Amino acid sequence: MLGAALGVRLARTHIPTAILRRKVFRMIYGRKYEALDETELEKPLEDYTSLNELFTRGVRHGLRTIPERTDLLLSPVDGTVQDIGQLEQDTVMTVKGVRYTLNSLCPDTDTTAYENGHFAILFLSPRDCHRVFAPADGILKRMVHVPGNRLLVHPEHQSPEFPVFALNERLVMQLDTRLGRCLLVLVAGWGVGNITHPFPVGMRFSPRRVTTTRVDPMRTVSRAEWIATFELGSTVILIAEQSCASTSIVTVNDSVHYGQPLFNTINESDSAEP
Repeated sequence: MLGAALGVRLARTHIPTAILRRKVFRMIYGRKYEALDETELEKPLEDYTSLNELFTRGVRHGLRTIPERTDLLLSPVDGTVQDIGQLEQDTVMTVKGVRYTLNSLCPDTDTTAYENGHFAILFLSPRDCHRVFAPADGILKRMVHVPGNRLLVHPEHQSPEFPVFALNERLVMQLDTRLGRCLLVLVAGWGVGNITHPFPVGMRFSPRRVTTTRVDPMRTVSRAEWIATFELGSTVILIAEQSCASTSIVTVNDSVHYGQPLFNTINESDSAEP
């Protein structure tokens, strides 16, 4: 935890000159991490004054195509599909052999409605935009903060002995959408110093106990609307009621962008049958 705290502090350190910023960012991206696609940045690389500001950046307006159809469940982030599929009753079964019950991921949450529903685990690498977006039109009603560790969430560090998604600090956001109910589980990874929102939520986190907040007034959100930001590394788990979707459109290891459809609708699946 000490190393993670130091990483957070360094990431927030102001870099004084444009020349130094570009040099630092080039040392990190393209060497330590995969190079950034600078054509997606909202402003020139050297205009970001800290590593944290670069991490929490948005994407240049107009680059993400949001489908006109409103009956599709969209990806809430830019990232890589680590796992996607249907829950086995109340259990998320990952290709890494790690089993997560809904209660282990989402304490203080009634998860009955999500049994036999659908899930997608989306890993955000350091080069990805670290903002989280609404997967459908709906209402943000409730959030649950779960204190925990900040273990590495990279796929190679996951195992049945260390179920990091249930061990790490996380925030569960409950959305009631026109497609059905959804949960967004924002899992903190190594070095995540904060999860913030672009609007007031009136939530105080406790480092020792689960904290539940009913968003008051409840907030109406639009599909692909920015609703949260990770500071540094992260994973997002989307959990949806069975009525929200049917078969997945994307597969494991696919790269996705926010606003990209993840699942076919129930009606599409039905119409495709002979």
